[in-house]
Amino acid sequence: MQRKKVLVEPGVASPAIYFPDYGLVSLVKTMMDGRTVEIGVVGPEGLIGVPALFGMVQPTFEAIVQVDGAAHRISTPALKAEILRNPLLQALISRYMQYRVSSLAQTAACNRLHTMRQRCCRWLLTTHDAVQRDTFSLTHEFLALMMGVSRSRLSLILQAIQKEGLIGYHYAALTIRDRRALEQGACECYETLRHEAELVINPSTLRV
Repeated sequence: MQRKKVLVEPGVASPAIYFPDYGLVSLVKTMMDGRTVEIGVVGPEGLIGVPALFGMVQPTFEAIVQVDGAAHRISTPALKAEILRNPLLQALISRYMQYRVSSLAQTAACNRLHTMRQRCCRWLLTTHDAVQRDTFSLTHEFLALMMGVSRSRLSLILQAIQKEGLIGYHYAALTIRDRRALEQGACECYETLRHEAELVINPSTLRV
């Protein structure tokens, strides 16, 4: 998955479902006036192309790779057939959908109640988990889109975090230097969603 690769296009039926191994995919909604906003991100905990599984042949958003990675891919008809055959897989997909709804709700609350610095630390940790390496490419543009803030305001926060030694940032190459401090600076939403994601992918907790 190379950065800027479009996996799902608005209004176009997705012929395949993607399961990221690492990397980060952004779900983006484009408004009538051309403005865009990110409505979610998907990493190794999830899958891309969910609307097609439920008969939505014309998705209303696009899925774009924002941080390079790799994924497994399966045709949509093949996965649909396997879901019907395999109750455990059906339960896992249903649990993931519940997680996505919970994630949207948590993010909405986070955007309303928590500071920009807390939210920035949260998103840096989320990206770090998804890419599974300490140094990765992350542009101001993408991080600002993730957080729903202007690039100028975000730059001030990143500069402060960098001066404190939590990260290194140079020409869109970001390095996590003190993860523990980032966790202490993040809002509760990071731990809440990480715990829920771990439950989603833990097969021992599935019941059919």
